[in-house]
Amino acid sequence: MAARRGGRFFSLNLRNKLLFFAAIIAIIPLLVAGQQLIRIARDELKSAANEQLVTTARQVRDEIDSIYDRAWLSPLVLIRDAIDGEQLGVQEKISLLTTGLAALSDVVALQITLKDAGLPLMVTKEKFTARLLEKVDDPLDILRVPAALVERFRQGEATTADLVSYIAPTDDWLATVILPMQSPLGGRQATLSARIDLSSIRDFIANHPFAKTGDITLVDTEGRRVFDSQQKSIADYEMVRRALALLASRSRVIDVAPAVRPGGEAMLGAFAFPRPFEWAILVEKSEENAYLAVGVMIDSLLIWVAIGLAFAGIGATYFAMRMSRPILAIGDAAIEVAKGNFQARVESVTSRDEIGDLAARINEMIVQLNERFQLQKFVSGGTMEAIRQSDKEGVKLGGDRRRVAILFADIRGYTAFAETRTPEEVVEVLNHYFQRLADTVEDHGGDIDKYVGDQIMAVFQGDDMVRNVVEGAIGIQQAMVELKEDVPDRHRPGRGRRGDGRHGQQGAHGLHSPGGQCELGS
Repeated sequence: MAARRGGRFFSLNLRNKLLFFAAIIAIIPLLVAGQQLIRIARDELKSAANEQLVTTARQVRDEIDSIYDRAWLSPLVLIRDAIDGEQLGVQEKISLLTTGLAALSDVVALQITLKDAGLPLMVTKEKFTARLLEKVDDPLDILRVPAALVERFRQGEATTADLVSYIAPTDDWLATVILPMQSPLGGRQATLSARIDLSSIRDFIANHPFAKTGDITLVDTEGRRVFDSQQKSIADYEMVRRALALLASRSRVIDVAPAVRPGGEAMLGAFAFPRPFEWAILVEKSEENAYLAVGVMIDSLLIWVAIGLAFAGIGATYFAMRMSRPILAIGDAAIEVAKGNFQARVESVTSRDEIGDLAARINEMIVQLNERFQLQKFVSGGTMEAIRQSDKEGVKLGGDRRRVAILFADIRGYTAFAETRTPEEVVEVLNHYFQRLADTVEDHGGDIDKYVGDQIMAVFQGDDMVRNVVEGAIGIQQAMVELKEDVPDRHRPGRGRRGDGRHGQQGAHGLHSPGGQCELGS
């Protein structure tokens, strides 16, 4: 196959063709099937990843809601209801606060705030207070809920986001729950407040199984990370903007969406919103991790493509060599025949297929060519031309009528010479003479029709046949003169012991043309 590229020609031999097509045959099915499998696997993995994201976001949201309702709000409502009345005195109410505080693991401080009063009534958990005391001078100042904040909350001006604070010295996050009391205390309007350690929520998120492969992030209404000591804002992140928009619209549905982080990392994410806090829960997983199985599949596909190519290359090389070697052997035999070596044969091909059949036919053709070549030595050019024409039209029986000039020439003294010489010597001398005479006839446009003993019969055709036959006869005589110098005296015809009547005259020459006879003597 030959093609043109960039004005230059390039070719592919049979072996390279087989290697090329074997590679194509090996690659295309694998790539098509692999692409389909990867696409299906990617869709399935994306669906599974989205389901995992939604499930995780729902779990985190439900856990926060459950902790708030069961571990914090319900016990605090019971405590408030118990002390909200005139039946218990101040000391009893303080004891109830202390007992309730000890029973609540996450609550680190309980406080009763009286409107327009001085310092509130507080009970704190000693262990937490002692830890604060190691870092700050006045732990109560940190645990105390300001009266102004309590009043703002009662008036509806403060939100739950205002009630979450970060304690930098101890790296603690505290939430505040405020419960108004129905009955006045000491003639003043009273409010029960609780300071709650958010470690249980932080630990739940940190230890969630999803955190090993993805990220769970809580952000407030300002887009700042909850449980982040630096309280860094990520409000410019596309997914955070979507979540904050839903949070502002009070739409607390769970949603999924792909996004790209500011650093360029493609993410799959879902967000949900816990009921107690103005937070958004972001659950994210990078596409690289989500489609990890696809990456493994692609790697496996590449490995199998490489293996397929290797086997295809080995197989194609083997079959190409099996095919190309016989063809090259046939080509070599053809080259030898073109050089005139009719003894050449295709010998190395033993396959029983089309190539083996071709090699056998090539050998048969060489034999036939050799036979024709040998036949050319004994028949005239006209006969060979008739044979060639017969391949197309068939031999015409009866011949054709044509005007020709014929030259007959024989060697004087041949009979006496032949009687006194061995057959081998006679044949050698005849071949020597006839080769020179045949060349002379051919040089003058003639064709040796036949050899009869020591005689040749030459045929001349065409418009100049008379001139050619005469010049050919003269050329033969000149050739005989030259041959006298080359042939030893004892080998010359005409030196025998006796001669026939026709050749008895020494040195006589006769020429009759056309249709005549030329007798040549040595």
